[in-house]
Amino acid sequence: MGQIRAVHINKNVVERPQKPWTHTVHALLNHLHGAGLPVPEPLDFGGGVERVTLVPGEAGSDAWAHQLRVESVRSAGRLLRRVHDATVGWEPPTDANWAVPFSPGGVVCHGDPQPANFAWRDGIAVGLFDWDVARPANRLSDVAYALEWFAPFEDDLTELRFRGFDETLDRRARVAAFLGGYGWEEPIDVVAAVTVRQQTAIDEVVYLGERGHHPQAEWVAAGWPDRWGPKLATARRVGEKLGL
Repeated sequence: MGQIRAVHINKNVVERPQKPWTHTVHALLNHLHGAGLPVPEPLDFGGGVERVTLVPGEAGSDAWAHQLRVESVRSAGRLLRRVHDATVGWEPPTDANWAVPFSPGGVVCHGDPQPANFAWRDGIAVGLFDWDVARPANRLSDVAYALEWFAPFEDDLTELRFRGFDETLDRRARVAAFLGGYGWEEPIDVVAAVTVRQQTAIDEVVYLGERGHHPQAEWVAAGWPDRWGPKLATARRVGEKLGL
């Protein structure tokens, strides 16, 4: 089969575009799956295509309805902690290749732990998939990224309504729930952590796009990194209102 640019699902098998770092991600997923974590099980790759098993549960645009409750947010924090802990001491392949620049920080981070990349069942996070931008990093990298989405650090009413939120949204409770579920015990400046991670995410899109990787190349060509820049100011504004 020739190289593909889109994701295809056939029963319980997901076919995705093969990337230069696919062999490294498959090694990580084999380790996590072997440890009993609810992540895709690698099947094979070659000819421009990688194949992994589908993680059962609802995800993507269906995820929004599942992450509205505080307990749902807590469950995502618990699952991310389990995943991080399972990577402690894991040795990547000697020829490891990661999608983005990294700084070893004791664990391997998912890189994109937003609600749509969790699998959900009855409002509980039961799986984590789409590991394309995994990288060795400090735990805070993933935690801050997740907090941006789960709080959320967004104040556009149209976007909030799209995600299912109304006037009962309690961001402070959601932040506390995620950190509590994760078992975070260190001091944390939430707003600073979120904005630093937002900038890193933008920089990574530019990094991948400039090297011709998709879909980031299309995002860069369309000017999305510049449009995402104001998100940092939004996060600071929301954080100031919350007293975080």
